[in-house]
Amino acid sequence: MTAKKYVKDVGSLLQCRTSKKREIKRTLLLEICDAVDKGESLEDVLGHRGSAWECASHYNEHFGSEERKAIKREKRLKTWGLFLFIAVLVIVYIQRSMPVWTDIAESTVFEEAQVQASAKEIIYLYSDDAFDAIIEHMDADLCRVLDMATLQRKKAQIARDFGPLSEIEQIQISEAQEHGQKFAMAQAQVTYANIRVLFALTFDDEMKLVGFYVQKQ
Repeated sequence: MTAKKYVKDVGSLLQCRTSKKREIKRTLLLEICDAVDKGESLEDVLGHRGSAWECASHYNEHFGSEERKAIKREKRLKTWGLFLFIAVLVIVYIQRSMPVWTDIAESTVFEEAQVQASAKEIIYLYSDDAFDAIIEHMDADLCRVLDMATLQRKKAQIARDFGPLSEIEQIQISEAQEHGQKFAMAQAQVTYANIRVLFALTFDDEMKLVGFYVQKQ
């Protein structure tokens, strides 16, 4: 982990205006570099500040109501989405035609119970903020689009606190075929103490996660 990478990760988690983010990132990088120049190791300097998430949370806790209003205005101007939709099927698989969906019970590739179990595992990991473990389930293409900082940031944009997971409602599973390749998609309504969300998860024939979509209901 370099100082610039650490500062970049912190910046991606800050809940403030773009100009404020630049100011904080510039100051933070200078402070880290100054400490290293005075003889401290980079590992010790970053260790004192905690993870990027912890460091960003420290800043976020001190932003006042005016800053929160300002970022809302900025988000509206930039037409930020509520969450990410990295395609139901990763964009490399989607060309011009829509996939053909069929009943998972007719599949010769996927077992419904296995898809359901994998979907529940991803939901539990997401609920526990185990974003690094989710990334391990992704295929290489999705990994190039999503990283841990992005998952953390987007979850925080949906709600500051989901609360404990209350219920995973019945998971609906379908199979899709496109250009000779088959995929399994699992959709589930999930209830937490403070929010209700929709998960849409797509797996390839090796049960790698190739599509990831979460939205507030």
